Amino acid sequence: MRTIRISAFATSVLLSFALFSQTPDSLDYSYGQEDYYSEQQEEEVYEPSDEEKIIQDESDKAREVLLGTEDIVSFVHYLLDNDSLVVRYAKYDSEDQWVEYIGSNGASETLLGKLDVIDDKEEGFFYCKEYVFNENKAWDFIYERLYDKNGKLIFFVRQYNTYNSGCAEVAFERSEYYWDENGELIRKTYEIYDSHNQSLDIQDCWMEREVYDKIMDRETFLSIYHFHQSESEEGNNNDSFE
Repeated sequence: MRTIRISAFATSVLLSFALFSQTPDSLDYSYGQEDYYSEQQEEEVYEPSDEEKIIQDESDKAREVLLGTEDIVSFVHYLLDNDSLVVRYAKYDSEDQWVEYIGSNGASETLLGKLDVIDDKEEGFFYCKEYVFNENKAWDFIYERLYDKNGKLIFFVRQYNTYNSGCAEVAFERSEYYWDENGELIRKTYEIYDSHNQSLDIQDCWMEREVYDKIMDRETFLSIYHFHQSESEEGNNNDSFE
């Protein structure tokens, strides 16, 4: 009988402990949770990256500089459209440096990048449009650089496209930078749009942010890209990736 009473007592203690352990916690965490999620939402307010920022110098001097640069850019586009003064180079995975572009046939499957170069000594500017290709032989990034007669960068473009933005079948990004003769940034534009030129909201899209160098002077640019220019080279290759 003694053994039975001890077992019953032990059972009673264990049941009491189990019931106590299953009693709901009387502390109220609701305020803390709401406050936490409220803080999280406040912290997630979207801040534009440097790539997306828009800058505009409204001074008369800046406007005058912009008009001059825009005239040169328009002339560059005219030369590109008419394949005049354009010399093309390419970077293949089998080459250590930029070489003369040989067209879209044959070695194009190993093409890593392409340059459209205009060195107009008469007008006093140097322009280069660089295409960076992916494994599907389509361009991911385009960089445009325009240097003035003193070799200073006065215009730069970054263009990017992706099928993985999550906000459009294809999303495009384009930034333009303009500098004056002193290297001061006087305009920076940004736009994001789909294949129908309809504007997109960057907050709805995922766009890659690569590391790149604008290269602020022509001498440095030429030392990095190492392509040879001869006096006889002329843009007579009509093949284009655009």
